[in-house]
Amino acid sequence: PVYLFRKVWEKLGLGRLLRKIMDDSEAASRYDEAIFAMVLNRLMDPNSKHYIFKQWIDTIYAEGLSDIQLHHYYRALDFLSEQKEKIEEQLYGHLTDLTSLEVDIVFYDTTSTYFEGEEADELLAHYGYSKDHRGDRKQVVIGLLMTKTGIPIGHQVFPGNMHDTKTFGMVVGDLKKRYPIQKVILVGDRGMVSEANLDQIRELGMEYIVGVKLRKSKKAQELLSIRGPYKKVLPNLKVKSKKIDGETYVLCYNPDAEERDRASRQVVLENLQSKLDELGPSGLVKNRAYSKFLTIEKASAKIDEEKVSNDEKFDGKYAIRTNSSLTDEEAALAYKELWRVEQAFRNLKSNLELRPMYHRVESRIRGHIMVCFLALVMESFLAYKLKEIGCQTSVKDILHDVSQMKASKIRVNGEEQIVRTELQGQANLAFEALVTQAPPRVLEKNTCH
Repeated sequence: PVYLFRKVWEKLGLGRLLRKIMDDSEAASRYDEAIFAMVLNRLMDPNSKHYIFKQWIDTIYAEGLSDIQLHHYYRALDFLSEQKEKIEEQLYGHLTDLTSLEVDIVFYDTTSTYFEGEEADELLAHYGYSKDHRGDRKQVVIGLLMTKTGIPIGHQVFPGNMHDTKTFGMVVGDLKKRYPIQKVILVGDRGMVSEANLDQIRELGMEYIVGVKLRKSKKAQELLSIRGPYKKVLPNLKVKSKKIDGETYVLCYNPDAEERDRASRQVVLENLQSKLDELGPSGLVKNRAYSKFLTIEKASAKIDEEKVSNDEKFDGKYAIRTNSSLTDEEAALAYKELWRVEQAFRNLKSNLELRPMYHRVESRIRGHIMVCFLALVMESFLAYKLKEIGCQTSVKDILHDVSQMKASKIRVNGEEQIVRTELQGQANLAFEALVTQAPPRVLEKNTCH
Protein backbone atom coordinates (compact mmCIF):
# COMPACT_ATOMS: atom_id res chain seq x y z
CA PRO A 1 0.00 0.00 0.00
CA VAL A 2 2.90 2.40 0.63
CA TYR A 3 4.10 2.04 -2.95
CA LEU A 4 0.57 2.20 -4.34
CA PHE A 5 -0.49 5.29 -2.40
CA ARG A 6 2.77 7.03 -3.28
CA LYS A 7 1.67 6.62 -6.91
CA VAL A 8 -1.78 8.06 -6.09
CA TRP A 9 -0.10 10.95 -4.24
CA GLU A 10 2.01 11.67 -7.31
CA LYS A 11 -0.92 11.31 -9.74
CA LEU A 12 -2.87 13.87 -7.74
CA GLY A 13 0.17 16.14 -7.70
CA LEU A 14 -0.16 16.62 -3.96
CA GLY A 15 3.57 16.75 -3.25
CA ARG A 16 4.18 19.41 -5.89
CA LEU A 17 1.09 21.33 -4.81
CA LEU A 18 2.14 21.41 -1.14
CA ARG A 19 5.75 22.39 -1.90
CA LYS A 20 4.55 25.16 -4.19
CA ILE A 21 2.35 26.61 -1.46
CA MET A 22 5.26 26.30 0.97
CA ASP A 23 7.39 28.33 -1.48
CA ASP A 24 9.86 25.46 -1.88
CA SER A 25 11.58 26.34 1.38
CA GLU A 26 14.19 24.02 2.84
CA ALA A 27 11.66 22.69 5.34
CA ALA A 28 9.04 22.13 2.62
CA SER A 29 10.13 18.60 1.78
CA ARG A 30 10.02 17.61 5.45
CA TYR A 31 6.47 18.95 5.91
CA ASP A 32 5.36 17.56 2.55
CA GLU A 33 6.60 14.09 3.55
CA ALA A 34 5.16 14.45 7.07
CA ILE A 35 1.75 15.11 5.53
CA PHE A 36 2.15 12.13 3.20
CA ALA A 37 3.12 9.93 6.18
CA MET A 38 0.05 11.04 8.16
CA VAL A 39 -2.29 10.52 5.19
CA LEU A 40 -0.69 7.14 4.50
CA ASN A 41 -1.13 6.14 8.13
CA ARG A 42 -4.85 7.03 7.96
CA LEU A 43 -5.20 4.78 4.92
CA MET A 44 -3.23 1.87 6.34
CA ASP A 45 -3.19 1.78 10.14
CA PRO A 46 -4.69 4.91 11.77
CA ASN A 47 -2.74 6.01 14.83
CA SER A 48 -1.61 9.09 16.74
CA LYS A 49 1.12 11.35 15.35
CA HIS A 50 3.36 10.35 18.26
CA TYR A 51 2.87 6.66 17.47
CA ILE A 52 3.64 7.28 13.77
CA PHE A 53 6.93 8.89 14.77
CA LYS A 54 7.90 6.42 17.49
CA GLN A 55 6.89 3.08 16.01
CA TRP A 56 4.76 2.85 12.87
CA ILE A 57 7.17 4.52 10.43
CA ASP A 58 9.74 1.77 11.14
CA THR A 59 7.31 -0.94 10.02
CA ILE A 60 6.95 0.30 6.43
CA TYR A 61 9.32 0.42 3.47
CA ALA A 62 9.27 4.04 2.29
CA GLU A 63 12.18 6.26 1.37
CA GLY A 64 12.62 9.51 3.26
CA LEU A 65 9.93 9.08 5.89
CA SER A 66 12.31 7.88 8.62
CA ASP A 67 14.08 11.29 8.61
CA ILE A 68 10.97 13.18 9.75
CA GLN A 69 11.00 14.45 13.33
CA LEU A 70 7.97 14.66 15.62
CA HIS A 71 7.78 18.46 15.40
CA HIS A 72 7.46 18.18 11.60
CA TYR A 73 4.17 16.33 12.03
CA TYR A 74 2.67 18.93 14.34
CA ARG A 75 3.92 21.88 12.30
CA ALA A 76 2.53 20.18 9.19
CA LEU A 77 -0.91 20.08 10.84
CA ASP A 78 -0.68 23.83 11.45
CA PHE A 79 0.23 24.34 7.80
CA LEU A 80 -2.73 22.27 6.61
CA SER A 81 -5.05 24.32 8.78
CA GLU A 82 -3.65 27.64 7.48
CA GLN A 83 -3.64 26.64 3.80
CA LYS A 84 -6.72 24.41 3.71
CA GLU A 85 -8.71 26.49 1.21
CA LYS A 86 -5.80 27.01 -1.18
CA ILE A 87 -4.97 23.27 -1.10
CA GLU A 88 -8.58 22.29 -1.83
CA GLU A 89 -8.94 24.78 -4.67
CA GLN A 90 -5.71 23.71 -6.40
CA LEU A 91 -6.50 20.03 -5.82
CA TYR A 92 -9.95 20.59 -7.33
CA GLY A 93 -8.31 22.04 -10.47
CA HIS A 94 -5.98 19.08 -10.77
CA LEU A 95 -8.80 16.57 -10.20
CA THR A 96 -10.79 18.29 -12.95
CA ASP A 97 -7.94 17.63 -15.39
CA LEU A 98 -7.44 14.03 -14.23
CA THR A 99 -11.02 12.81 -14.07
CA SER A 100 -13.12 15.08 -16.29
CA LEU A 101 -14.68 16.03 -12.96
CA GLU A 102 -18.29 17.06 -13.40
CA VAL A 103 -19.71 19.37 -10.77
CA ASP A 104 -23.12 19.96 -12.30
CA ILE A 105 -24.45 18.08 -9.28
CA VAL A 106 -22.80 18.48 -5.86
CA PHE A 107 -23.87 16.56 -2.76
CA TYR A 108 -23.63 17.97 0.74
CA ASP A 109 -24.07 16.39 4.14
CA THR A 110 -22.72 16.76 7.66
CA THR A 111 -21.48 14.57 10.46
CA SER A 112 -20.06 15.14 13.92
CA THR A 113 -16.98 13.80 15.63
CA TYR A 114 -16.21 13.97 19.33
CA PHE A 115 -13.21 14.57 21.59
CA GLU A 116 -11.66 12.44 24.30
CA GLY A 117 -9.36 13.48 27.12
CA GLU A 118 -8.61 17.08 28.07
CA GLU A 119 -10.73 20.08 27.10
CA ALA A 120 -10.39 21.12 23.45
CA ASP A 121 -10.44 24.60 21.91
CA GLU A 122 -13.64 26.36 22.98
CA LEU A 123 -14.08 28.03 19.57
CA LEU A 124 -14.84 24.67 17.99
CA ALA A 125 -15.56 22.11 20.71
CA HIS A 126 -19.14 22.32 21.98
CA TYR A 127 -21.90 20.02 23.12
CA GLY A 128 -24.45 19.52 20.36
CA TYR A 129 -26.56 16.99 18.51
CA SER A 130 -24.20 14.02 18.19
CA LYS A 131 -24.52 11.79 15.14
CA ASP A 132 -22.17 9.42 16.97
CA HIS A 133 -24.69 9.17 19.84
CA ARG A 134 -22.11 10.65 22.19
CA GLY A 135 -23.96 13.60 23.65
CA ASP A 136 -21.70 13.34 26.69
CA ARG A 137 -18.70 14.53 24.69
CA LYS A 138 -17.86 17.89 23.12
CA GLN A 139 -17.69 17.72 19.35
CA VAL A 140 -17.19 19.51 16.04
CA VAL A 141 -19.46 19.37 13.00
CA ILE A 142 -17.97 18.54 9.59
CA GLY A 143 -19.61 19.32 6.26
CA LEU A 144 -18.50 17.45 3.13
CA LEU A 145 -19.00 18.37 -0.54
CA MET A 146 -18.82 15.53 -3.05
CA THR A 147 -19.34 15.11 -6.78
CA LYS A 148 -21.66 12.53 -8.32
CA THR A 149 -18.59 10.42 -9.20
CA GLY A 150 -17.91 10.02 -5.47
CA ILE A 151 -14.86 12.28 -5.21
CA PRO A 152 -14.80 14.84 -2.35
CA ILE A 153 -13.97 18.42 -3.43
CA GLY A 154 -14.14 20.28 -0.15
CA HIS A 155 -15.00 20.22 3.53
CA GLN A 156 -15.77 22.65 6.31
CA VAL A 157 -15.34 22.41 10.08
CA PHE A 158 -17.98 24.07 12.25
CA PRO A 159 -18.51 24.48 16.00
CA GLY A 160 -20.12 21.42 17.56
CA ASN A 161 -23.34 23.22 18.42
CA MET A 162 -24.06 24.60 14.92
CA HIS A 163 -27.30 23.44 13.29
CA ASP A 164 -27.21 21.78 9.86
CA THR A 165 -29.31 24.51 8.24
CA LYS A 166 -26.74 27.14 9.22
CA THR A 167 -23.81 25.07 7.93
CA PHE A 168 -25.67 24.56 4.64
CA GLY A 169 -26.12 28.31 4.17
CA MET A 170 -22.41 28.97 4.81
CA VAL A 171 -21.31 26.21 2.42
CA VAL A 172 -23.58 27.45 -0.39
CA GLY A 173 -21.91 30.86 -0.50
CA ASP A 174 -18.46 29.33 -0.11
CA LEU A 175 -19.05 26.89 -2.99
CA LYS A 176 -19.91 29.66 -5.43
CA LYS A 177 -17.03 31.87 -4.27
CA ARG A 178 -14.23 29.28 -4.28
CA TYR A 179 -14.97 27.11 -7.30
CA PRO A 180 -15.31 28.21 -10.95
CA ILE A 181 -18.72 26.60 -11.34
CA GLN A 182 -21.18 28.00 -13.86
CA LYS A 183 -24.17 25.80 -13.10
CA VAL A 184 -24.60 23.47 -10.17
CA ILE A 185 -27.45 21.59 -8.53
CA LEU A 186 -26.85 21.28 -4.81
CA VAL A 187 -28.30 18.15 -3.22
CA GLY A 188 -29.05 18.07 0.51
CA ASP A 189 -30.94 15.85 2.92
CA ARG A 190 -34.12 16.52 4.90
CA GLY A 191 -33.58 18.84 7.83
CA MET A 192 -30.51 20.25 6.11
CA VAL A 193 -32.11 23.33 4.57
CA SER A 194 -34.35 26.19 5.57
CA GLU A 195 -36.41 28.48 3.35
CA ALA A 196 -33.69 31.11 3.82
CA ASN A 197 -31.12 28.63 2.49
CA LEU A 198 -33.21 28.01 -0.61
CA ASP A 199 -33.65 31.75 -1.20
CA GLN A 200 -29.86 32.11 -0.98
CA ILE A 201 -29.30 29.32 -3.52
CA ARG A 202 -31.74 30.92 -5.95
CA GLU A 203 -30.12 34.36 -5.53
CA LEU A 204 -26.74 32.83 -6.42
CA GLY A 205 -28.20 31.39 -9.62
CA MET A 206 -27.86 27.81 -8.39
CA GLU A 207 -30.38 25.00 -8.32
CA TYR A 208 -31.25 22.48 -5.63
CA ILE A 209 -32.71 19.09 -4.90
CA VAL A 210 -33.61 18.73 -1.24
CA GLY A 211 -35.44 16.23 0.88
CA VAL A 212 -38.80 17.13 2.39
CA LYS A 213 -40.22 15.90 5.67
CA LEU A 214 -43.26 14.27 4.10
CA ARG A 215 -45.16 13.83 7.37
CA LYS A 216 -44.75 17.52 8.24
CA SER A 217 -45.11 19.23 4.84
CA LYS A 218 -48.67 19.99 3.71
CA LYS A 219 -47.42 20.81 0.22
CA ALA A 220 -45.60 17.49 -0.07
CA GLN A 221 -48.64 15.62 1.21
CA GLU A 222 -50.61 16.89 -1.79
CA LEU A 223 -48.59 14.30 -3.71
CA LEU A 224 -50.34 11.49 -1.84
CA SER A 225 -53.65 12.36 -3.50
CA ILE A 226 -52.30 12.34 -7.10
CA ARG A 227 -54.18 9.75 -9.13
CA GLY A 228 -52.68 7.55 -11.78
CA PRO A 229 -49.74 5.14 -11.86
CA TYR A 230 -46.18 5.84 -10.75
CA LYS A 231 -43.40 6.17 -13.31
CA LYS A 232 -40.86 3.40 -12.84
CA VAL A 233 -37.26 4.58 -12.45
CA LEU A 234 -35.67 1.48 -10.89
CA PRO A 235 -37.15 -1.79 -9.57
CA ASN A 236 -37.16 -0.21 -6.09
CA LEU A 237 -37.89 3.39 -7.11
CA LYS A 238 -41.08 4.83 -8.63
CA VAL A 239 -42.11 8.49 -8.84
CA LYS A 240 -45.03 10.92 -9.18
CA SER A 241 -44.73 14.70 -9.25
CA LYS A 242 -46.63 17.95 -9.02
CA LYS A 243 -45.78 21.60 -9.64
CA ILE A 244 -46.44 23.62 -6.48
CA ASP A 245 -45.63 27.34 -6.22
CA GLY A 246 -43.02 27.22 -8.97
CA GLU A 247 -41.19 24.16 -7.63
CA THR A 248 -41.47 20.50 -8.56
CA TYR A 249 -42.37 18.19 -5.69
CA VAL A 250 -41.56 14.54 -6.36
CA LEU A 251 -43.05 11.63 -4.43
CA CYS A 252 -40.66 8.68 -4.38
CA TYR A 253 -41.98 5.20 -3.64
CA ASN A 254 -39.97 2.09 -2.76
CA PRO A 255 -42.07 -1.15 -2.69
CA ASP A 256 -39.39 -2.94 -0.66
CA ALA A 257 -39.38 -0.16 1.94
CA GLU A 258 -43.18 -0.31 2.05
CA GLU A 259 -43.00 -3.95 3.14
CA ARG A 260 -40.42 -3.11 5.81
CA ASP A 261 -42.47 -0.18 7.14
CA ARG A 262 -45.62 -2.33 7.30
CA ALA A 263 -43.84 -5.14 9.14
CA SER A 264 -42.20 -2.70 11.55
CA ARG A 265 -45.54 -1.05 12.38
CA GLN A 266 -47.16 -4.45 12.96
CA VAL A 267 -44.49 -5.31 15.54
CA VAL A 268 -45.05 -1.94 17.28
CA LEU A 269 -48.83 -2.45 17.36
CA GLU A 270 -48.52 -5.98 18.76
CA ASN A 271 -46.15 -4.76 21.49
CA LEU A 272 -48.40 -1.80 22.18
CA GLN A 273 -51.50 -3.96 22.62
CA SER A 274 -49.59 -6.31 24.88
CA LYS A 275 -48.42 -3.44 27.09
CA LEU A 276 -51.91 -1.90 27.18
CA ASP A 277 -53.36 -5.22 28.36
CA GLU A 278 -50.65 -5.66 30.96
CA LEU A 279 -49.85 -2.16 32.22
CA GLY A 280 -52.55 0.18 30.97
CA PRO A 281 -51.78 3.57 29.37
CA SER A 282 -49.38 4.80 32.06
CA GLY A 283 -46.03 5.74 30.56
CA LEU A 284 -46.93 4.72 26.99
CA VAL A 285 -47.88 8.25 25.97
CA LYS A 286 -44.24 9.31 26.42
CA ASN A 287 -43.06 6.73 23.88
CA ARG A 288 -43.40 8.33 20.41
CA ALA A 289 -43.41 4.96 18.64
CA TYR A 290 -46.50 4.02 20.66
CA SER A 291 -48.25 7.32 21.34
CA LYS A 292 -48.86 8.17 17.66
CA PHE A 293 -51.26 5.20 17.45
CA LEU A 294 -53.11 5.89 20.70
CA THR A 295 -56.30 7.72 21.57
CA ILE A 296 -56.31 8.83 25.22
CA GLU A 297 -59.62 9.16 27.02
CA LYS A 298 -59.29 10.20 30.65
CA ALA A 299 -57.50 7.31 32.39
CA SER A 300 -57.82 4.86 29.52
CA ALA A 301 -56.19 4.47 26.12
CA LYS A 302 -56.80 2.39 23.03
CA ILE A 303 -55.24 1.87 19.59
CA ASP A 304 -56.82 4.30 17.12
CA GLU A 305 -57.46 2.48 13.83
CA GLU A 306 -57.81 5.79 11.97
CA LYS A 307 -54.31 6.81 13.07
CA VAL A 308 -53.01 3.42 11.97
CA SER A 309 -54.70 3.82 8.58
CA ASN A 310 -53.25 7.32 8.18
CA ASP A 311 -49.75 6.05 8.98
CA GLU A 312 -50.07 3.41 6.24
CA LYS A 313 -50.25 6.19 3.62
CA PHE A 314 -46.56 6.97 4.20
CA ASP A 315 -45.24 3.41 3.88
CA GLY A 316 -42.24 3.25 1.55
CA LYS A 317 -42.58 6.89 0.53
CA TYR A 318 -40.45 10.02 0.79
CA ALA A 319 -40.51 13.37 -1.01
CA ILE A 320 -38.08 15.80 -2.57
CA ARG A 321 -38.45 19.30 -3.98
CA THR A 322 -36.41 20.95 -6.71
CA ASN A 323 -36.19 24.08 -8.84
CA SER A 324 -33.97 22.34 -11.41
CA SER A 325 -34.78 21.52 -15.02
CA LEU A 326 -34.17 17.82 -14.39
CA THR A 327 -36.95 15.35 -15.08
CA ASP A 328 -38.70 13.69 -12.12
CA GLU A 329 -36.67 10.54 -12.75
CA GLU A 330 -33.34 12.40 -12.91
CA ALA A 331 -34.08 14.37 -9.74
CA ALA A 332 -35.04 11.21 -7.84
CA LEU A 333 -31.89 9.41 -8.98
CA ALA A 334 -29.73 12.39 -8.04
CA TYR A 335 -31.21 12.51 -4.54
CA LYS A 336 -30.79 8.76 -4.17
CA GLU A 337 -27.05 9.25 -4.83
CA LEU A 338 -26.74 11.27 -1.61
CA TRP A 339 -25.76 7.96 -0.02
CA ARG A 340 -22.26 8.53 -1.45
CA VAL A 341 -21.61 11.24 1.11
CA GLU A 342 -23.06 9.11 3.90
CA GLN A 343 -20.80 6.28 2.77
CA ALA A 344 -17.81 8.66 2.76
CA PHE A 345 -18.55 9.67 6.35
CA ARG A 346 -18.84 6.03 7.39
CA ASN A 347 -15.46 5.49 5.75
CA LEU A 348 -13.97 8.48 7.57
CA LYS A 349 -15.17 7.19 10.92
CA SER A 350 -14.37 3.52 10.45
CA ASN A 351 -11.56 2.85 7.97
CA LEU A 352 -9.80 6.20 8.46
CA GLU A 353 -10.73 6.49 12.15
CA LEU A 354 -11.57 10.18 12.24
CA ARG A 355 -13.00 9.79 15.73
CA PRO A 356 -12.41 10.26 18.56
CA MET A 357 -9.97 13.18 18.44
CA TYR A 358 -7.33 13.94 21.05
CA HIS A 359 -6.04 17.24 19.64
CA ARG A 360 -6.75 20.36 21.71
CA VAL A 361 -5.60 23.36 19.65
CA GLU A 362 -7.86 24.63 16.85
CA SER A 363 -5.17 24.46 14.15
CA ARG A 364 -4.33 20.86 15.09
CA ILE A 365 -8.01 19.88 15.09
CA ARG A 366 -8.51 21.39 11.64
CA GLY A 367 -5.21 19.92 10.44
CA HIS A 368 -6.17 16.43 11.60
CA ILE A 369 -9.51 16.63 9.78
CA MET A 370 -7.69 17.88 6.67
CA VAL A 371 -5.40 14.82 6.82
CA CYS A 372 -8.50 12.59 6.93
CA PHE A 373 -10.03 14.54 4.03
CA LEU A 374 -6.90 14.06 1.88
CA ALA A 375 -6.90 10.34 2.71
CA LEU A 376 -10.55 10.16 1.63
CA VAL A 377 -9.73 11.96 -1.64
CA MET A 378 -6.91 9.50 -2.36
CA GLU A 379 -9.04 6.44 -1.65
CA SER A 380 -11.96 7.88 -3.67
CA PHE A 381 -9.64 8.63 -6.60
CA LEU A 382 -8.38 5.04 -6.53
CA ALA A 383 -12.00 3.80 -6.49
CA TYR A 384 -12.78 6.04 -9.48
CA LYS A 385 -9.79 4.69 -11.44
CA LEU A 386 -10.72 1.09 -10.62
CA LYS A 387 -14.25 1.71 -11.85
CA GLU A 388 -12.81 3.19 -15.06
CA ILE A 389 -11.17 -0.14 -15.93
CA GLY A 390 -14.37 -2.04 -15.16
CA CYS A 391 -13.29 -3.44 -11.79
CA GLN A 392 -16.33 -4.58 -9.76
CA THR A 393 -14.37 -5.38 -6.60
CA SER A 394 -14.50 -2.88 -3.72
CA VAL A 395 -11.50 -0.71 -2.90
CA LYS A 396 -11.38 -2.28 0.55
CA ASP A 397 -10.96 -5.76 -0.93
CA ILE A 398 -8.40 -4.60 -3.50
CA LEU A 399 -6.37 -2.90 -0.77
CA HIS A 400 -6.51 -6.06 1.31
CA ASP A 401 -4.84 -7.92 -1.56
CA VAL A 402 -2.29 -5.12 -2.05
CA SER A 403 -1.43 -5.23 1.67
CA GLN A 404 -0.32 -8.86 1.31
CA MET A 405 2.70 -7.63 -0.69
CA LYS A 406 5.61 -7.27 1.74
CA ALA A 407 9.17 -6.02 1.51
CA SER A 408 11.56 -8.64 2.92
CA LYS A 409 15.26 -8.35 3.74
CA ILE A 410 17.40 -11.31 2.64
CA ARG A 411 21.13 -11.99 2.27
CA VAL A 412 22.55 -13.76 -0.79
CA ASN A 413 26.32 -14.44 -1.10
CA GLY A 414 27.19 -11.65 1.30
CA GLU A 415 24.87 -9.22 -0.45
CA GLU A 416 21.89 -7.80 1.40
CA GLN A 417 18.77 -7.40 -0.72
CA ILE A 418 15.30 -6.10 -0.11
CA VAL A 419 12.80 -7.98 -2.26
CA ARG A 420 9.03 -7.93 -2.49
CA THR A 421 6.73 -10.90 -2.19
CA GLU A 422 4.39 -12.04 -4.96
CA LEU A 423 1.21 -10.14 -5.82
CA GLN A 424 -1.86 -11.72 -4.26
CA GLY A 425 -5.48 -11.91 -5.45
CA GLN A 426 -6.50 -8.87 -7.50
CA ALA A 427 -3.72 -6.57 -6.30
CA ASN A 428 -2.50 -6.12 -9.88
CA LEU A 429 -5.76 -4.29 -10.73
CA ALA A 430 -4.78 -1.40 -8.45
CA PHE A 431 -1.58 -0.81 -10.42
CA GLU A 432 -3.37 -1.33 -13.73
CA ALA A 433 -5.97 1.30 -12.75
CA LEU A 434 -3.21 3.84 -12.09
CA VAL A 435 -1.44 2.89 -15.35
CA THR A 436 1.72 2.01 -13.47
CA GLN A 437 3.83 -1.05 -12.78
CA ALA A 438 3.99 -2.98 -9.53
CA PRO A 439 7.31 -2.39 -7.72
CA PRO A 440 10.30 -4.43 -9.03
CA ARG A 441 10.99 -7.76 -7.33
CA VAL A 442 14.35 -6.49 -6.06
CA LEU A 443 13.87 -3.15 -4.36
CA GLU A 444 17.37 -2.53 -3.03
CA LYS A 445 20.85 -4.10 -2.94
CA ASN A 446 23.69 -3.44 -0.51
CA THR A 447 27.09 -5.12 -0.28
CA CYS A 448 27.62 -6.32 3.29
CA HIS A 449 31.02 -5.72 4.94
